[in-house]
Parts: sequence; C-alpha cells; structure tokens
Amino acid sequence: MSSTPTHFRNSPSAEEQLVLMQAILDASQNVMAYCVPMRNEQAQIVDFSYRIANQGLAQLLGIERSQIMEKPLTHWFPNARELGLFQQYVDVIETKESRIVEFPYGDQACDGCFLITATPLQEGIVLSFVDITDQKRARVAQQEQAELLQATLDASLNSTIAMRAIRDDSGQIIDFLMQTANRAVERDLFLPPEKIAGHRLLAVFPGNIESGLFEFYQRVADTGKTDQTTQYYIDANGLEAWFTVAAVRQSTDQIVITFMNITESKLQELRLKKSNEDLLRSNELLEQFAYGASHDLQEPLRKIQAFGDLLLDQYGSQLGDGATVLQRMQSAASRMSGLIQDLLMYSRLSTQKPAPVAVSLNSLINDVLSDLELMIQDKNAVIEVDSLPTINGSVSQLRQLFQNLLINALKFSFPNTPPHIRISFREVRLGDLPAGLVFPVLPVALKPLQKTIRFFEISVQDNGIGFKTEYRHQIFKAFQRLHSQNSQYAGTGLGLAIVKKVVENHFGAILAESREGQGAVFRIYLPTSY
Repeated sequence: MSSTPTHFRNSPSAEEQLVLMQAILDASQNVMAYCVPMRNEQAQIVDFSYRIANQGLAQLLGIERSQIMEKPLTHWFPNARELGLFQQYVDVIETKESRIVEFPYGDQACDGCFLITATPLQEGIVLSFVDITDQKRARVAQQEQAELLQATLDASLNSTIAMRAIRDDSGQIIDFLMQTANRAVERDLFLPPEKIAGHRLLAVFPGNIESGLFEFYQRVADTGKTDQTTQYYIDANGLEAWFTVAAVRQSTDQIVITFMNITESKLQELRLKKSNEDLLRSNELLEQFAYGASHDLQEPLRKIQAFGDLLLDQYGSQLGDGATVLQRMQSAASRMSGLIQDLLMYSRLSTQKPAPVAVSLNSLINDVLSDLELMIQDKNAVIEVDSLPTINGSVSQLRQLFQNLLINALKFSFPNTPPHIRISFREVRLGDLPAGLVFPVLPVALKPLQKTIRFFEISVQDNGIGFKTEYRHQIFKAFQRLHSQNSQYAGTGLGLAIVKKVVENHFGAILAESREGQGAVFRIYLPTSY
C-alpha cells in the first residue's frame, strides 16, 4: 500500500499577516486602522503609530494612505487627548478589553460624530469608525423636541400627565403607566415629576379607583371620546383634594390628562353655600320679626295712642300738667309707630326682590306728589320735574325712594323760605361717573364692564338747610340722625338708609353733596338696563 506524503505549511509570516489584515481592512465599508503603542523609556504609552489603514481613513483625513504611517495618531487627531479618546485607547491596551466610544469631528461638536470600536489585537488595537452623524443629529433633535415639549408643559398652569394603558391578557385596562409629568403636578399632587414619571398610576395614587377617576380614564382610553369631570379624591398616602380633570386620547392606549387641584375654591363654594343657607334662615327670621313688628307691636301702640286720646278728650282739663306729660307720651308712641313702619319697610327691601318691570319715572313721581300734596301746600313748595326716563325696576321701591327724598327736602327747609326742589336727569358714560361711587355686584348683562355702558343720573336738588360735607356718607346709615329728636326736624333715622337700599337693589349708587345752609343735592346713578 502506497501512501501520499503530507506537506505541512508553516504559519504566515508577520509580513503576510499585515498583507492579510490590509486586505481585510480594505474590504470593510467602515473607516479602519491598526495601531501599536509608542512608549517612552519608562514604558509608558505616549502615542500610537499606524501600521495599517484602509482607504476610508485616508479619505477621512484627505491625504494619501501612505502619509498616514508617517505621523502618530495624535498628529492626525490633535483633540484625542482633550476629548479622552487617547486614554480610552490606552485602557484597551492595558486591560485587553474592547471599548466603544463616540468621537466628534469637524469644527463644531455638531458637525459630525463617529462611533469608534477599539479592539485589542496582539500588541496593538484595531480601530473601526462608523459615521453616526445622522443618528446623532436625529437623537439631538429628538432630545431638543422633548425638552421643548417639557418646557411647554412646565409653562402650563394646569398639571399634565401623559399615560399609557396597561392591559391584561383579555385586553382589559388594569393600570396606566405615567410616562411624563410637568412641573405643575408638584403644586397639585405634592409630588415632583420625577416621582411620578415611570411609575404606575395605581401604585402612586391608589385612590383613583374609589374616586371614580380610574374608570373615567378607562372610558376615554377605550372610546377615544374626550371628557372632563370634577371628583373628590382621597387615598391611604394622605392625599385628599377636589380635582377638575380633562382627558384626551392621543393614540391607541395613550391618553393625556390635564387637571387642577380646586380644593380651596371647592371649600369656598361649600362655605358660600352654607352662608347662603344661613342667610336664608336669617331672612326668614327677619321676615317673622317684621310680621311681628307690623302686627304684634303695632297693636299695643294703637291702644296706647287710643287710650291717650281718650284721656285727653275726657279728662284733659282735670290732668293739669299731666296733660303735657300725656301729650309727650303720645308723641313718643307716634315716633315708635313710625320707626316700626320704617323698620318693616327696610326689612322688606332686604328680603323681597320683586321682578323688575318698566316704570315711567314721570308718572311715578306725579303719584308721589299727589300723595304729598298737603305737605307741599303747607310749605308753599315749588317742585320742578324734568322729563325723566322709563327704567326697569320695582314700582313700590322706586315710589318709596322718591317719596323719602322729597319728604327729606320738604322737611329740612328753612322756616320762612318756601322749599324749591328740582328733579333733573341726564345720561352719563361709565368713564364720566364721579369718583368714589360704590356699586353693588352688577348683573351678568353688564359684565364685563365696558366704556359703552351708560347710566341714568337722576338728581334731586333743594334749597334747604343742607348739612356739613363730612356727613355725606354718614347720612345713609340706619338710625344716623343729624338732628336731635327734640328738634323741629323729627324722624326715625331710616329714611335715607331706605333710599340707599332701594338704589342698591336696582344695581345703582347714590351720592350726596351739600354745604351747611346751602341746600343739598342727591345724585342717583342707575344702569340703563339690567
């Protein structure tokens, strides 16, 4: 049996290995090179020398490939030490472990970027450069967009959380992953965004189920129908608040919720509701008091006056000085009766709000003048009335308003001077109203206030005794009288308080102007419509 001799080929020489490696590197689409360390006398690596470089590296550097071998690595990449790349290469040599690093190129960091893989081989390293500039720019753009979106969200006054639905095997939503949150959440939920983003909804806020909010989010995620709600929330973690919440579906299983903690306003609403209920109860009590004042108190007063009159008629001549005392008693009873009547009127103005109707002020004032005819004749008064408008209001209240103002002007006149009273009218714009007027809450029809809103200015001017300017606000307060009860100017101290209340019930304001001994003028400002 013959045998064929076996020939064993020796391992490739170093030169052959370099040729083989050169061929491999040239075949790569990446920029590639093989470097060996350059050491000083202390065996420290001070640079790297290129042994092999493919055509991609030559094109990158813009030189002939043969030139690459003439200079060390830091010559061609002078910022390698500054950016930490050189040390990375040293670490690969010393640890015999590969490294992957990003390395920018160009005049600016955003010009370009390589992803460099450094792999130890024999005494040197193989470098592979992959240009990731496009991916880097896309990543930077994505990051900038995310930062811009976050900045926009953080600028919002409302809290915002983006969430992704988590479903079980049957497709039922069992939770939500809170993906991002803006800064406002810390104000409303008392947790910073980083404690919310990346966590499950029910793990951080377990009270969502009991409050009904979780079901609300499920419905929006499943139906895609935008919705909003207001709910009370409480959980075992100590969070308790009222929230108004809006939810919108962005894409499948992706919803965004915006919400605001309205606890303070809700508590204020509840307090206001309680105050209104208390006010209604108070008004009921006031009405009961008014009823008692008009019936139970008036009846004894009528008897006192009747018996007083009877005593004066039948026994006046026998009473002597007692008749004077009895007359003073009658006068006091009469004043008390008037006070009760005025209190009754004032209470009705506070509790009864009749529906407004069209009221002709000229017709109304003619009726008032007819009622005051005897007083006007007794005083020889002259009363001038301009052409007045028709306004919306309460007939009974407006009659009381002008009756009290006219009685006031007739009463506070000089003894020997006939009263001269003038009622005038003009329209004024909002911007022309005098300073210092205080209006009650205006009706919805007049909100928001605009320069086009106009007011009726109705003035009642007299030539009477007037009053000191410093009393112009005091005279409208209940029971505030500028003259004593024993003076010739009797009254209950409620007449002008009733006038002010009627004006306020018609969403207006009133201003008094006077100087002592120089008459007075009362200016009423009513909105042209309400």
